[in-house]
Amino acid sequence: MADENDRQEEQVTRFWVKVNLLADIAAVFRTDPPIKETFTRVLKLIRDVIPFDSATLYLLNKKTQQLDSVISLGESVSPAACIEPDLGCNFSSWVADHKKPILLTNIRDPKQDASTSEWAFLVIPLIIENRLIGVITLASSTPGFFREKDVKLLAILGDQMALSIERLFNQIRLEKKNEALEKTQRDLKRAQDSVINDERLAAVHELAISINHEINNPLSVIIGNIQYMMYVDKSLSPQVLERLKKIEQESLRIAETNRRLLKIDDLVSETYINGRSKIKMINLQKSAVRGKKDG
Repeated sequence: MADENDRQEEQVTRFWVKVNLLADIAAVFRTDPPIKETFTRVLKLIRDVIPFDSATLYLLNKKTQQLDSVISLGESVSPAACIEPDLGCNFSSWVADHKKPILLTNIRDPKQDASTSEWAFLVIPLIIENRLIGVITLASSTPGFFREKDVKLLAILGDQMALSIERLFNQIRLEKKNEALEKTQRDLKRAQDSVINDERLAAVHELAISINHEINNPLSVIIGNIQYMMYVDKSLSPQVLERLKKIEQESLRIAETNRRLLKIDDLVSETYINGRSKIKMINLQKSAVRGKKDG
């Protein structure tokens, strides 16, 4: 009776170890650390339950259709080096064809001494919708180390990791697309602002030309006559002469404003307070100076 209770307790313990492992791996993928750090932490969690000697995570390269090593724990020992010569095909194709965990025992590495080259491998394909996206290989220098219970547990973990990895990379792709979209939107906004500014500037130039045409002719008459009066009539009183000089000075100021309008190459607006109202106006001096600097 005691033995039966012990066995039941051991089964319950193993069950909760598996559940906790699944939960811990799911938590790692949710924390969103750097990708390699995520994969390293996942392999370490698996090693706490199945104490392998080495493990490697491979991800399928879509361009080459080959499995590229992403991260390894322990001594890097690839089952591909041991079995490819006998298969006559590449390792990724072989795993993809099986589409389920593969247990290899007493495998010899042809590159090492025969007395020390026997390894046990557990190959876990990561599959999404019947599509191979990667492989996890666990290796032990103890032949026959992995058991059927390890295969079953890793099969469940493989399905979970495949979903998490696919979701992780989809999220990265989505973030990159969002960044590209935001950049495009910023560029479009700058282009729109530039077009609007160019249209406003063109309208101001047209207005400036019209103002110059309509104002400069009568202004020239006013200034010319004032200067003639001051030059010819020497009998003008100081008060009248002072008023004429003031008219000349302000007329020349209007002429200078007209010239600034024609020099505008950018629009610099400023807000002025007029009583309780705020009025937005173009600063002619700053607009002309900025345009000159940019040119």
